[in-house]
Amino acid sequence: MKKLFFSLLAVASFAASAPAAFAGTEKTDAAATDGKSDAKAIKAAVYDYFHGQGQGSAERLNRAFVAEHASMVGVVKNDAGEPAVRSWKDMGEVLANWSQNPTPDAPDRDGEILDMHVQDGRIATVMFRSRDRFYDALTLAKVDGEWRIIAKAFVLQ
Repeated sequence: MKKLFFSLLAVASFAASAPAAFAGTEKTDAAATDGKSDAKAIKAAVYDYFHGQGQGSAERLNRAFVAEHASMVGVVKNDAGEPAVRSWKDMGEVLANWSQNPTPDAPDRDGEILDMHVQDGRIATVMFRSRDRFYDALTLAKVDGEWRIIAKAFVLQ
């Protein structure tokens, strides 16, 4: 019984002296509001990418990505039809290609954010699914006050 008491006392003592991140403190109203606006801006960037690709909109694609610094890696099928990893370093070229080859919005073209994590109000990860086409793992960063995609990793379905 004494061991249990001292163990609980040690845990309580640690929790009392731990940083706020470990203490489970509530966010202030301002922090919660910032989190909501970050989530909204991140969602807007992700859908600018998705719909920009579908519409062939260079404006939306360039608003979504930091093209001059972004990268993309994907698991695609090679000439033998087997999974292979391919990477693209020049996202400007990729975005130009997407804007010249739209995949028009259709009733069966849909996408959704499956998961989103924002860390420190400056970096975020988003898992995105396009029905029957691909899964994306997107990394976004706040650049000049705007959320933009800096990396994309994907697998085809």
